[in-house]
Amino acid sequence: MERTWEEEDLKAMLDKYDAITIPVNISFEGNQQVLDMEQVKYLLTRATLISVRDCYCRETLKNCDKPLRACLSLNAAAISGIEEGEAEEISFQEAIQILEKSHEAGLVHLAYNIKDEECDIICSCCSCCCHHLSALTRFGYHDAVIKSDFISQCDQSLCSDCGVCVERCQFMARDQDENGVHFKQENCFGCGLCVSSCPTGALSLVRRP
Repeated sequence: MERTWEEEDLKAMLDKYDAITIPVNISFEGNQQVLDMEQVKYLLTRATLISVRDCYCRETLKNCDKPLRACLSLNAAAISGIEEGEAEEISFQEAIQILEKSHEAGLVHLAYNIKDEECDIICSCCSCCCHHLSALTRFGYHDAVIKSDFISQCDQSLCSDCGVCVERCQFMARDQDENGVHFKQENCFGCGLCVSSCPTGALSLVRRP
């Protein structure tokens, strides 16, 4: 039986954090909430210390077998985790490898701005375990994750209706029936998981209308 967060627990957690989605290996112009890999690297290069720890959500609920050692902390948050014995220091390159591995596994990268709009934590999340994504997909808490300025777009002339994007989407923005793949734009958070895995190159990120 799949374990879940209770709604009151989710509300309490959401009062503490804001988050922005980060697609990996997707590039586009503009200074907005959705970040590409170069912007992620920029956040990491600014850090004086980076640490990694097990994902609290997946460790607690154990609803999937996605990578567990995937929660990155920067600077003061990294120091705190290391001193508490819950995290270990890693290099910049190791952090990039963790993000790429998590993206390949279908996880959504969320950068949490805990204070002064500085990124202290970069999580790699799944909707079956993560409290933020669970709150959004189960209860429609669209303020649980800040929407990006971008959404995915499909070039129908290239789409083969293979359904890979349906499987990859954590936000249930796409489904498939006998008539093909259908897109629910209001559910898209521009994480880029569908874009990087589309075998025909039919998907891209575009500015939200």
